[in-house]
Amino acid sequence: MMQMRVQTLDQKRYDETFAVFVRRSEEYPAMIDRLVELGARLREGFTCLDIGAGTGKVLRDWVTKSGRRPGRYVAIEPSSTHAKAVRTVCSELDLDGQVFEVGFNPNYTIPGEFDLVLFSHSLYWMPDAVGCVQHALESLSPGGVVVVFLQGPFAVHSMYHLFNPWFERDKPPNAKQGFSSAELVAGMRGAGLTPQLILDPTPLDLTGLFTRGNERERDDFISFCLQIEFGKLDPATQRDILQYLQAACIERDGRTLWHAPNATVTLTRD
Repeated sequence: MMQMRVQTLDQKRYDETFAVFVRRSEEYPAMIDRLVELGARLREGFTCLDIGAGTGKVLRDWVTKSGRRPGRYVAIEPSSTHAKAVRTVCSELDLDGQVFEVGFNPNYTIPGEFDLVLFSHSLYWMPDAVGCVQHALESLSPGGVVVVFLQGPFAVHSMYHLFNPWFERDKPPNAKQGFSSAELVAGMRGAGLTPQLILDPTPLDLTGLFTRGNERERDDFISFCLQIEFGKLDPATQRDILQYLQAACIERDGRTLWHAPNATVTLTRD
């Protein structure tokens, strides 16, 4: 099959299309519930290492909902804009927090031991994801836990793998859209680890996305899934992709839902 030449989304378009995807996702409340549940098992004044902390929204909502806060919190976040936001959240929560503006890799020197190490949808950006998790595991205190949130092998993951062979990209995507809990768990088991996996029912609510007049949001949503500009594809290819996406959805209680379980992968240290 002859591949179509396409441009992978740049960082600006990634951010714009990701915002559209987030508005349609129901995974976030489930993530916070999982953190509340896992955090309740930790000792009072537990320590937390947040690898790829983003804007600190997960930290804020987790602490607010659980009523518990880490006695020591360390964030690793390469984006200076996000790192600044995390520092603000730490100040608002009156946390003993440190934020390091660096990327994480298997050779990074981790500052101390931690009761909880969190990767919240951040492994897509890291080289050697399994190696990064193995390295984090070494920093756990006895009884500690590594928690990884990432996509399950459904929805965006499946769609990306199905259509990506159609395209000849100018560069690889910024984030590894083809990486999911399936690849992570397989890699961990291959490394002799015993991860625990939970898949939460967290659909993408696509209600109204396919209605006339909503083409801009629809195109941005699909652009994020495939990491290319969907609107610039030829009409026949657009129809094929749209047909697939609509067929993958179900109608329930007046909503159009795309099955997209969010994965929680954990590793504990005895």
